[in-house]
Amino acid sequence: MIDQPTGEPQVVADTSAGASVSEPTRSRRSIIGAGIAGLAGLVLGSLGRPSAAQAAAGSPLIMGSTSNSAGTSNTSLTAASTGDTLLVTQTGAGTALRGSATAVNGIAGFFTSANGPGVSGVTANKDKYAVYAGQDAAATGAGAALRAQGAQNSAIVATTNTLAAPTIKAVNSGTGAIASNGPAVQGLASLGAATDIHPSGVYLRGAGEFAGPNGVIGAASADSSAGAGVLALASGVFGSGVYAVASSASGSTTGVYGQSDSDAGIGISGYASSGTGATIGVYGVSDSDTGYGMWAVASAATGTTFGIYGQSDSNTGYAVYCDGATCWYALYAAGDAHVTNTLTKGGGAFKIDHPLDPANQFLLHSFVESPDMKNVYDGVVTLDSKGEATVTMPDWFEAVNRDFRYQLTTIGEFAPVYIKSEIAANSFSIAGGKAGQRVSWLVTGIRKDAWANEHRIPVELAKRDHEKGLYLHPTENGQAAEKGIDAVLTAAARARHK
Repeated sequence: MIDQPTGEPQVVADTSAGASVSEPTRSRRSIIGAGIAGLAGLVLGSLGRPSAAQAAAGSPLIMGSTSNSAGTSNTSLTAASTGDTLLVTQTGAGTALRGSATAVNGIAGFFTSANGPGVSGVTANKDKYAVYAGQDAAATGAGAALRAQGAQNSAIVATTNTLAAPTIKAVNSGTGAIASNGPAVQGLASLGAATDIHPSGVYLRGAGEFAGPNGVIGAASADSSAGAGVLALASGVFGSGVYAVASSASGSTTGVYGQSDSDAGIGISGYASSGTGATIGVYGVSDSDTGYGMWAVASAATGTTFGIYGQSDSNTGYAVYCDGATCWYALYAAGDAHVTNTLTKGGGAFKIDHPLDPANQFLLHSFVESPDMKNVYDGVVTLDSKGEATVTMPDWFEAVNRDFRYQLTTIGEFAPVYIKSEIAANSFSIAGGKAGQRVSWLVTGIRKDAWANEHRIPVELAKRDHEKGLYLHPTENGQAAEKGIDAVLTAAARARHK
């Protein structure tokens, strides 16, 4: 065991050109002592006991220097065993091994391995880091606390064996204006000259179902009122801000899942900000023979909720457009349907299970059409002893209708029945029949309620410029199917996604 005087290095080596090998200058006694100690070390080494060196507090254990600028190593350690070539143990609160570089492009520590990990860090402390990297620059720049580069393979691979912790956790603790704060995780993929691949800025994958590990989890705390859990940007002409794939061939998988717990939140919001072009806020596609391009559920049992809400601000736009050119129904509503304004159609009917063969057939009846906004009322009345009757209509009848029309038909035998008094105070009277005779009556009226007065349906309507030369029903008019208004809209919509 060698005891080193305070303030002097244990081993001093200087390979500078012309340097003396005895620096600092030693006394004869110290030289003799060092020689004896060296001989003792050789003896101990031959007996299989490793030598140990010590240094007093504040003194380096090993110190070396060189002015060699050729890039060769100052110190080289080589071992052919399966053990450690260099083992440094720190039992205090200090650093076991530290390297520093002061040159602009200098490297404080550089490790390479032909077959194993270049650097391996392990800690048994649950609150500490196996590898810690820090960037102390006072200003923003292109530097980073940690940079990883893979020539042909992944630059970083992170795994965890617990569901209670994220595989990768990124935190941005910066303060200041929202516009000046950087993201917790930013991914950038450079396509370069390769045109047959589609690199991803961030690609993380979870191996389990929704309740298990997840590919990406992003969270924005309440302290950031305009923050985003995950913010993805793509500047390429064919790029995708977010591209998500659930590649399992079975199971209830989800490509993109959005959830908001706010009383005014949105689970998924899509925004196409371009003022021109065939842009799409949200686009969904399913290739399955039992799939759904989009599935929307408003699960709250109370409140005015919407499974799907569509809006268009264009005066020639469509809030929701359903393309049924190649499917059974463009729109299928399994329940009541409500239209606030005018519903236009090529035809209309009721459709029910056939009363005589409900298992095998349907029964359909066409709507009654009219150029007016006409209401129809009818009934059967029995004449009194004078051959007359008064028919009383609902109390709202005259508030809703005007321009009344009447039809009377006797049942059983003829009688010259007629309208004795027209509708007044929501009733009218019939006369001219026989006592006890039954009369079928029909009254029509044209709507005059507030909405109808403001929205009369035009009997003839000129087509808009983009509809001229096109047809609602082209083949029925002897034209090619491609000249249909719906066919043009459908072709334009599908062309966006090629």
